[in-house]
Amino acid sequence: MSGRSGWARGMAIALAIAAPVLLAACAGSGYQYVKSSENHTYFKVPDNWKLYDEDTVLGALKSTLSTDEIDQARENSWTTIFDASPDPSLQHVANSSAPYPVGRAIVQTLSPDSADSVSLQSLRNLFFDVDTALDNGTAHVSSYDLVEFDGGFHGSHLVARIDTKKGSVTFNQVAVIDQGSSKVYAISVSCSTGCYDKYESKIDNVINSWTVKDN
Repeated sequence: MSGRSGWARGMAIALAIAAPVLLAACAGSGYQYVKSSENHTYFKVPDNWKLYDEDTVLGALKSTLSTDEIDQARENSWTTIFDASPDPSLQHVANSSAPYPVGRAIVQTLSPDSADSVSLQSLRNLFFDVDTALDNGTAHVSSYDLVEFDGGFHGSHLVARIDTKKGSVTFNQVAVIDQGSSKVYAISVSCSTGCYDKYESKIDNVINSWTVKDN
């Protein structure tokens, strides 16, 4: 059980903190690229979507995470948050039924104990507890596919809708682990179901651009 608790706590910290990203706009494409050279990971988002850097996010989290937790996240994770709202806010990432797409991408290094607890179940429930919602009859899975990337990365691609008291949210996510089960790589984009239907093509472009390489 300690491994599972370590995994859950480590991922909670990773999801909260945005570490440095390198950004480059591709001229005339309408998209900007987000890259982690260290983790050989990159994707693209529309160039009018807001991307949050490390200093901004850490400044907002100083009251909720300890100095040790922030230092741990800097060392063991890479994360970025993005928001399509014309009035963007970091708080939107916690609003599952946001009226505009909001997303996050993470790479989290796993401890040996945490690596033992990683499974397809934990990967698909990484951002949203879809299994519990399915058990409660409040979720509908549009698609769920196992995925494999070159280099031994493997996991799942999930699109689902969850009905909550605040409204219906639809999310699109990919979550994989490397061949050695040492890191989790994941991206998710979500918003209210009405918003998702409107922005589906752009959300698909973001998710489909998510690339992980072993070197």
